Amino acid sequence: METTRYGYVFDTVAIHGVEAIGSHGVFDFERERRVPFRADIEVLVDASQAAARDQVADTVSYADLAADAEAILAGPPVNLIETLAARIAEAALARGGLAAQVTVHKPEAPVAQKFTDVAVTVRRDGPLLARGTIQEVVLGLGANLGEPEAALDWAIGEIKKLPVHVSAVSDYYRTEPVLDPGQATQPDYTNAVLVLTTALAPLELLAALQEIEVRGGRVRHTHWGPRTLDIDIEKFGDIKSSYWRLQLPHPRAATRGFVLEPWAEIQPEAELDGIPVRELAAALARNTSETAPAGSASKTAPAGNASETAPAGNASKTAPAGNASETAPAGNPRPGGAAPRSTAPRGSSTRPGGEA
Repeated sequence: METTRYGYVFDTVAIHGVEAIGSHGVFDFERERRVPFRADIEVLVDASQAAARDQVADTVSYADLAADAEAILAGPPVNLIETLAARIAEAALARGGLAAQVTVHKPEAPVAQKFTDVAVTVRRDGPLLARGTIQEVVLGLGANLGEPEAALDWAIGEIKKLPVHVSAVSDYYRTEPVLDPGQATQPDYTNAVLVLTTALAPLELLAALQEIEVRGGRVRHTHWGPRTLDIDIEKFGDIKSSYWRLQLPHPRAATRGFVLEPWAEIQPEAELDGIPVRELAAALARNTSETAPAGSASKTAPAGNASETAPAGNASKTAPAGNASETAPAGNPRPGGAAPRSTAPRGSSTRPGGEA
């Protein structure tokens, strides 16, 4: 079973020779007799958390795989062992496997010729690895080092080069960083939300976005540290995931004003876990007791860092993304060496927002 996917190296949990007696087959006489069926199951997992914490809850239990396979093999009759294999694979994915390979053996198949075994192997990818279905994705972007607006301009341009269709980009928003006690001060963040559609797998897109972050100068060191560029996947279709590399929807999206405000700007009818994003944004604003007068360049609003849990700070909206000239003053290089697109002066727009 292939263990490297989209640049990530995974592990496997396997159990072979799970046997049960069943009555599967296309012929009537097969439904009247009971013969052995066996299953070999291999599941793609990330065993790093289980190995570090030594907890079975952090992996896929081979005992559960065996119990599921036995129940399916001994369960209601079906015509084909292909069906059995597919059902066992689906059960393995439901247990948290990222992908599954299942072989079902029917050693007493009704074949006239002499043989030693009959088997069918199926392979199935779970939602995080499956590609080919066009889905809508919401990204949050943020930066607070160097030329943040130029960094976001560049990142958006690089995202558009991927096999995706970018359908909307929010205006840029400015947010005060939230710091740990004693942590050094940082510049304000510039943030945006971007909506795209793609047939890429979620982990495939994540790998591509992380490559863009690296090329944009991203270095992961300090908790709530400054960022040259940060790109988060906030939502990927209706996929739900608790996998540590990519939790979906983003577990803190509903509490981040710097995500909700720009998202509601470009998708007023969008929902997160069944709740309209604009309602979440309004509720968050009420909970943080917004007091700024209408039209003010800043207001008390949730803010924080793009990839960490953080309450939010004061946010103000800057120039619309993409409404900038392609040339910029000399000496303001953007990541990758290209010149940044200049934006309108900060404060030229007064709508509040936040970070990605």
